[in-house]
Amino acid sequence: MKLDNRPTDPQALRELANSQQAQDAAYEMAKDIQRDARRFAPVRTGNLRRHIAIEEYTDLNTGVEGFAVGWDDKGWYGQMVEEGTEHTNPRPHLVPAAIKNGATYTGGDA
Repeated sequence: MKLDNRPTDPQALRELANSQQAQDAAYEMAKDIQRDARRFAPVRTGNLRRHIAIEEYTDLNTGVEGFAVGWDDKGWYGQMVEEGTEHTNPRPHLVPAAIKNGATYTGGDA
């Protein structure tokens, strides 16, 4: 992707972030994270692996569109596996997959 000399006003940045080329790159990264998270996830029945999903989202403050990788409704317990509970040790799989693929987080509270 080639950047031009547009000013760094919010509208120009939003247009750049929401361009087809940027969205395609973001989706490919999300697919890579999903693939690795499924590979890293602990297996008991395979349910958790099957329910690591990609979801489209739009940041309501900036209007920037993107993708989030996480657990769908049938993998509701994924965060407990990832972070552990008072009775179980953490078994991270989503965060290591994101780190492996170069994802970063610079937002506020998740």
